[in-house]
Amino acid sequence: MSSYIDYHRFPRGESCTEEGCRSRKYYIEDGKKFCQRGHEQAGFTQTQQDEDDWNQQGRKTRKKKEEKEKVEKVLSGLDASNHYLECFQLILRKQSRWLIEVKGFPPELEIVVRDLWTSRIQDLHKPEERGGYGSTMFSSQSEGENTDTDGARSMSSRRSKGSVVGKEKLPKLIETLGLCYLGMLLLRLPVSLGELYKWAAKEEMIYTRAIKEIPKDMRTRLPPYYYAALEIRAQLKGSSLYRTVLQLVEFYNHQFEMVFPPLNAPLLIFKHVRDLGLPVEIYPAVRRLSTMLGFDFSYPTITKRVHEIQAYPEIQIISMIILATKLSHPFDSITRIPESDLDPTALKLDWARWRKTMGERSSDGLKQGDEIKVTDTDVLGMSEKKMDDYLDWYQRTWIDDRDAKMAEQILELFPLEELPPKPVAEPMQEQSIPRVKQVQQDLIAQKPLPLEDDESEKINRPGELYRRYRRVEDLPENARVFYEKAAENTGSSLKMLVRGVVQLETLMENWNLADRKRRLLAEQQSVSSSDDED
Repeated sequence: MSSYIDYHRFPRGESCTEEGCRSRKYYIEDGKKFCQRGHEQAGFTQTQQDEDDWNQQGRKTRKKKEEKEKVEKVLSGLDASNHYLECFQLILRKQSRWLIEVKGFPPELEIVVRDLWTSRIQDLHKPEERGGYGSTMFSSQSEGENTDTDGARSMSSRRSKGSVVGKEKLPKLIETLGLCYLGMLLLRLPVSLGELYKWAAKEEMIYTRAIKEIPKDMRTRLPPYYYAALEIRAQLKGSSLYRTVLQLVEFYNHQFEMVFPPLNAPLLIFKHVRDLGLPVEIYPAVRRLSTMLGFDFSYPTITKRVHEIQAYPEIQIISMIILATKLSHPFDSITRIPESDLDPTALKLDWARWRKTMGERSSDGLKQGDEIKVTDTDVLGMSEKKMDDYLDWYQRTWIDDRDAKMAEQILELFPLEELPPKPVAEPMQEQSIPRVKQVQQDLIAQKPLPLEDDESEKINRPGELYRRYRRVEDLPENARVFYEKAAENTGSSLKMLVRGVVQLETLMENWNLADRKRRLLAEQQSVSSSDDED
């Protein structure tokens, strides 16, 4: 047995386990560890060394760090603004593709919308020279929080505002709907702004939580304020959409001297008359009113000073339909007898039956588009069907591919079932045709009384005893239901529609006064000329 002992130094921080021993070295013998003075070291177990590990004592090794998941850098400054515009452009493209592929609009719509968007972003990096025509500006305020404002006031007030720079000049998400609408307007498509509003509000068209349509690697690079701008949490308001379209029209007119064509009024009037279940005689009455008042149903240029109703062509159309309906089929119970069977009012609407025919069909579930309006109080009174509809909507809208904040083990205890396919909304035309047929069958025939009759002076004629409703509170029950249906079809608020009808009635009264003066002046000139001849 060799007397040579192979000593090794204790690693730094270690020493002999025997109390009081200061030995610095140790050796291994028969699988046991002893200090230089022969004290056996407790807790030592020898392991077999591979030949490749020979003479490796004292060699430093480093623990291999786990590869961290790559985290995308959140952009800032100009890079963040440009990235926001890229995300905005992607949403706009998906919206235009949906209109073409699902709603059947011509492929040229995508080209027109793209050109409008190209013109829109050309202005973003230019300094404002003549005041605030930056269109609908970016804001952290929810788009649903705006209130109704006068269109004419918005046109004049912005001329005095200073320029806006930075992220405040960037477009808001609601502009995507406005650009799609202007694209359809340039193609003269008979599409109401109310239809576009319904598609967005009912989430058929991309709008609510549009951020879900952005790829994850793009979303993660957006700063919080830009991310929130693409994640709408409030209900879309029709008045905000109307105002946005008007501001876009002003912007293109101011920056590029672009004048948009008039609305395709003949087809739009026909669609509104059909969807409201009105007799076809209302159509020529509206056309006659528009000719008398000189309305061409086009958006005003910035050089014109206009009233609110003239700033919104679609409000002009629906207000004229309401005015023509009030003249020929009043909401009161006063009897008005026509002069002949050829009078458009010879057939009278039965408003009680109209309400029954045009009313919403009762449903156990939530009405599509009302989910975002639900409050905590509403949840407490929900039926089982409504609760299922709401939770399905929440899962479809708010649960996405973001990393969960809860532990995965907890989430596995509550697995989500596969959602049923989203119900496809029935086209408005398919709903309207049977209703119109039923309304036509319910019309009441009135016996005419000619002017030559002796009793004709004692009766009321159609158009007489006309009543105005200046406030929403003034509307009788039948009128309120009709106004609400008209407001729903156009995407406007009831208050905005009542105000539009009142303004139209004022214009009509002024026209009547001017017409009487013209006729009186013509009679005076005729009398004076006959006197001169004598």
